[in-house]
Amino acid sequence: MRAFNTTMRQHANVAFKVTRSAAVVPSRHMVQQRRGPAPAKGVHFSDEFMSVLSKSLEREESRIAEKIGLPGLHLHEMVEEEDIEGTGTLIWAAGVRLSQHIVKNRTQELKGARVLDLGSGTGIVGIAAACLGAHVMLTDTRDILPQIMENVHQNGALVEAAGGSATVQELDWNQPDDEVLDQDYDWVFGSDVTYTEEALLPLAKLLRQLVLTNEQCVVKLAHMHRSKELDRAMRETFHDEGLMLRPVDCRTTGTTKYEDPLHVDEAIAFYRVTLDPALRELGGN
Repeated sequence: MRAFNTTMRQHANVAFKVTRSAAVVPSRHMVQQRRGPAPAKGVHFSDEFMSVLSKSLEREESRIAEKIGLPGLHLHEMVEEEDIEGTGTLIWAAGVRLSQHIVKNRTQELKGARVLDLGSGTGIVGIAAACLGAHVMLTDTRDILPQIMENVHQNGALVEAAGGSATVQELDWNQPDDEVLDQDYDWVFGSDVTYTEEALLPLAKLLRQLVLTNEQCVVKLAHMHRSKELDRAMRETFHDEGLMLRPVDCRTTGTTKYEDPLHVDEAIAFYRVTLDPALRELGGN
């Protein structure tokens, strides 16, 4: 706990260095790596179109905040003209559903909890947890950090009022920083982080290290079904790393089902990641 709090204090100022007027745009390479080639590549849009798009995004932001259960939450995904596909709500679907789950079902458990958010993207899940009073470290690749920091900045008042905190730190799954991993986390969240087969092995190795060193830690992933091949590769890769994927129903609260007119839930699976008992008995070898 002491180590976690020390690191949080060291990085506390990072989250608030980006001003409202800063131009926050993730690199085109990273956006496409996550979501595939931009269908609008090479196409330029008028200022009028971009203005209409901006207003549309503001309305969508308000709708998503209400859907999650945190009115007043501000979340912007910064895009360039060639990355217009990044504005689609389906990109956020897994994060919205996971955020709904933690807001509706885990409020008391997250108060004061230590949380690691992997592949934060817009920061939707980590910021939602911080707005419930959790102490969250949001992580992603360097190119994505400005976007996360801006969204943390925009929601600073909500986080502070809840008694939580949100810090931002770079985390390369292929070369993970021990300063990030060597913390006593209570929860680890990952939303739509299993988007390509190339991401699976470094993610599985990272999660294996986390659950080996944090026996009390609860790891939850929201996975977007993209293909049967990707789903199979995910199961096999995690199994090979000694990890079990336990399906979790995050789509219901008691007997009340979330509204889902577009059947988005059918494309999302929720898992709790645990260490294979046989591997634990062997001490993680």
